[in-house]
Formats: sequence, C-alpha cells, structure tokens
Amino acid sequence: MVPPVNRPAELDRVFDGLRPHPHRGDIVGAGAVVLAVAIAMVNVRMDATWGNGVFLVLDLLAFALVFTMGMLAELEEGRPRPYQSALLVAGLFLLALTLYRLAQVFSVESPLSASGTVFWITLILSGVAAWPAWGRNSSICALIEVVAGGISLLAFVDLVFKPHGPTTTRWILLFLLAAYVLASLWRRDRERRHAVQLVNAAGLAVLALEATFFGSVLTIFGPLPAAPGFGWALVILAGGFGLIAYAAVDREPGPGYLGVLVLAVAVLLIGRPNPNGDLVFWPLFLLLVGVAGVGLGLRPRRRLPPEPGSERTAPTTPIRPPPEPPPTEPEAEPDTQRTRSTRRLWADETDD
Repeated sequence: MVPPVNRPAELDRVFDGLRPHPHRGDIVGAGAVVLAVAIAMVNVRMDATWGNGVFLVLDLLAFALVFTMGMLAELEEGRPRPYQSALLVAGLFLLALTLYRLAQVFSVESPLSASGTVFWITLILSGVAAWPAWGRNSSICALIEVVAGGISLLAFVDLVFKPHGPTTTRWILLFLLAAYVLASLWRRDRERRHAVQLVNAAGLAVLALEATFFGSVLTIFGPLPAAPGFGWALVILAGGFGLIAYAAVDREPGPGYLGVLVLAVAVLLIGRPNPNGDLVFWPLFLLLVGVAGVGLGLRPRRRLPPEPGSERTAPTTPIRPPPEPPPTEPEAEPDTQRTRSTRRLWADETDD
C-alpha cells in the first residue's frame, strides 16, 4: 500500500531546491541569462526543422524554471537583488517566446502582424509582469508591465476600430505619455524606483511617437515622408528636454539617455530642410532660448566676501557677561524670645 503523499511538504522541498542562495545568486542569474539566450537561439536555428509544439514545450519549461527561481529568491531590505532582477527579466523574455509559439500553435502564421494576437500576447505579458513588479517590488518588471500594457492598448484600438493613418496611434501615445508622467508623480514618494521606470516608459512613448513619422527604419537616413506639425513638435521637444531635466535633477541616468535619443531623432524630424531656406520657426526659437539661457547664467554678479580660512579669520567681538543682581538684605528673623515671654505673661494673668 502506497503511503499518502504530503503535497505541501513536497512542494516546499521543491521550492527550497529552486530558491537561489544569496551567495550563489550571481552565478544562478548569469546562468539563467545564458540559458534564455540559448533557448532563443534554438528557436531561431531549428525553426524550419522542429514543430511549433516542440518549441512551445521547450520554452514553457524554461520559463517555468527561470521565473520560479526569480520569484522565490529572497529580497534584500524589501528590494530584489540584481541577480533576482536578471532572473525575472529572463523569465519574462522566455514567456514572450512561449506566447509567440502558442500563437503559432493556434495557426497564426505571423503573430506580430495580427492586432488581435499582439493584443492578447502583450496583455498576458503585462499581467504576469505585474506580479513581481508589485509583489516583489521589482521596478524593471514594472517597466515591462506598463510598456506591454501600452502596446496592448494600441493593438486593441487597431483591432476594434481599424483606424486609417497614424493620427489615432499618435493620440493614444500622447495619452500614454500623460498617464506615465502622472503615475510617476503619484508614486514618486512611495516607490521611487518604480517612479523612475515610469519616466523611462514615458520616454519610450515619445520615441514611439517619433517613429510614427517615419515610413520605416531605413527612412531615418533618407527622405522623410512627413514632418511633425507645431503641436507634435512641441510634444516631442518638451518630452526630450523634460527627460534630460529629470535626469539632471534626480541624478538618474536612464531618463537622460532616453532624452538624448529623443532629441537626436527630433533634430532629424524637426530640423529637416525648409523649402523657403529660412530658420523659422523651431531652429530660430531654440537658438534664441539657448543664447538667453547662457547669457542669463553668465551675467555679472556681485563679488561675495572672502571665506575665512586657516590664515585669515573673521574678527570676533567678546560678549560681556550679564551684570550680577544686587545682593538682597536678609529678612529679619522674628523675635521668638519676646513672643514666648508675652505668651507666658498672658498665661499668668489668665490664671490669676
């Protein structure tokens, strides 16, 4: 007779075996990243040889292993360690591969070209990423969550309304940009690292907005099919300068890198040759603002007094102690002897 199996205890043993120890976490995280790259390479190399079902099982097992280790890893002062973040990101990458192969199993030839498929893939990815983002306080997973959620919203609108032209996509990106900025301000004092990642998501939204003005990636270095109007140019420039200002004030490098990239693309979009051959409007306006800012910072100022050093000390003024209060005369003690004699004399007269 087979004895009953205590399933919770067995699962605890399995989880304890999969939980990376902190002093070996870096090795486990590095191995997981290499494993994820190897699985992706196998998907590419054997795509024409193996069936989609084989890839689905392979990717699913790899995702379950890596993502479980990332969720079981111990936190450090309420935050995930670097190797835990590597495990979680590698696990979400393997989940994306798994969902891609699942769509192919459902007979979708080009999953990334179908709006409906992109919608449910990114929606599931966003939901799974939200688990470690808020359950394990992982900021990088929060970035993946909001970016995947934004792509899911774009795919849903394209699936349901089938808009013509990029105007609808640009307005949705503008809505996402405002939502990311407001969410960052809301979480700034509570989860600062999550707030920074929301700012990074806003920078990615601005880059996506710029990409809508290119016919393809190859047209970046060729003739542009369309130029942004005044309003879209204002949004792009404000986004780029805002990212750099945020990075400078809060000393966060990520938004600064995105801001530089946004402004570099803006130079190609907004600074394109003008048929009239003049500098109106944005080049001349930015030139005047830049010159005014530099001149304002270099304007003459009053000379400050020298700081006291080791050889030069500031003069000191002695402080006189407060005057002592005048001595008070001691109170006269009552004549106790006379009082006693009076009381005795009064007592004798009473007896008589």
